[in-house]
Amino acid sequence: MAAFESLSPLLAAVKANSRLRLGVLAIVAIAWLYGLLLLRDEIGLAAGEYQAVSKKLARVQLQATQTGWIARVEPARSAQLELESKLWRESTVGLAQAAFQDWLNQAVQQANLTRVSVAVGAQEETVAGKNAVSSTETDTTAGLWKVTAKISFDFTPKGLYSLLGRLEGYDKQIVVESVVVRGTPSPRAEMVLVAFFQRPAPANQPGEPPAGARKQPAETSATRRGIP
Repeated sequence: MAAFESLSPLLAAVKANSRLRLGVLAIVAIAWLYGLLLLRDEIGLAAGEYQAVSKKLARVQLQATQTGWIARVEPARSAQLELESKLWRESTVGLAQAAFQDWLNQAVQQANLTRVSVAVGAQEETVAGKNAVSSTETDTTAGLWKVTAKISFDFTPKGLYSLLGRLEGYDKQIVVESVVVRGTPSPRAEMVLVAFFQRPAPANQPGEPPAGARKQPAETSATRRGIP
């Protein structure tokens, strides 16, 4: 009652003043319009989320009705086996470096290259009269060793093509990262080659059961007596 009485002078002023009535109506209209705008934004957001969920559900339903996925399993497995068969294999990083180094020495000799130098990394060795350095980068996420070699030799088209043919025809994968031919002071070619080695499976620790072995439940006195 007291609140109504306190508003009576204000109501009377609004009734008596037309400008004040217009101002109050304008304020109410602005508030109503603002509420409509907020409601429209909320409806738009809800509609966008609904459309996104509907599209995702439609894709899932479409994939569930497709039977081609089963037919693709065997080709994918065959492709995986083919790629894995092209990986080099050694038991340690040092053996991986040595294997790649030995193969490169044979390949450059068969290609009749002259003044050959193989250099990668920081550790320097002397192999068959040639300066040879080997280094290994380890890719722990993929389970591979990446062994990189940099070869330089006197450039002749026949020698370069012969080496490239041996790289391509070898049954293990060798990636040619770059080939650069320099003409001064004498024609020289530089190549960066990469070989990927399959890392061996980690050995079990002493006393650790083999991978995949299941632990047997401990036998209790109740079990020995046949009590379930």
